[in-house]
Order: sequence, then structure tokens, then C-alpha cells
Amino acid sequence: MKIAAIAIGGVIMASIVKHFKPELSLYVALATVMVIFLMALDKLTAVFQFLENVYGQMTYGKDFFPIIVKVLVVAYLADFTSQLCKDAGEGAIGSKVELAGKIIIFYLSMPILFAILELINSIL
Repeated sequence: MKIAAIAIGGVIMASIVKHFKPELSLYVALATVMVIFLMALDKLTAVFQFLENVYGQMTYGKDFFPIIVKVLVVAYLADFTSQLCKDAGEGAIGSKVELAGKIIIFYLSMPILFAILELINSIL
């Protein structure tokens, strides 16, 4: 509820500022996004603590767990950055950030792909 209220307030402030100083509305939007991100960061800390507990209890697949976490981090960062670029009116840059994120995710997931292929090869 707090995040929704901040988002709506930020949108209203940005639209009001846009009528008087259009160049400042972007800064209002960025400040709103940063406040929301900082609020979500607290929850993200709890998620990482949970993942740390899960990792400690795992007996199989510990090699792949850090890769999966890295892939998730890259996905969220690429999406967040892309959305910021698009909000700033730079859709082309945002699209390239998305493409770079996908390439990095593919690169990071290659060890898992190789392990799956090796498993299939050993079964056959």
C-alpha cells in the first residue's frame, strides 16, 4: 500500500511539474522510483537471507544455485534499467539494455546448459 501511494503521488507530482517545467518532471519520476526501490530493498534483503538458508540446507546442486541467483539479479537489473531508460524517453537505449541482459543471462546459464547436456549424454 505504501509503495502504491508513493507511486501515485509521484505520478501526480510529475504531471503537475510537467506543466510548469517539463525538464524537471523526469527528476521527480526518478526520485519516486528511487524511493520505491529503497523501500523494496528491505524486502530484497529478507529474500537473500531466505536464499542463504535454502543454500545452507541444499545437498545437491550447490554449484548451480549461485548461477541462478546471478541470473535473477541480472534479469531484475536489466528490466529496471530498461524501464528507467524508456521512462526518460530513450526507448532505443532501453531496448539495448534488455538485449544485453538477455545475452548476459544466456552467458551465465551456459554451465547449467552444459551440465544438462552432459547428463543427457551419460544417460544415452
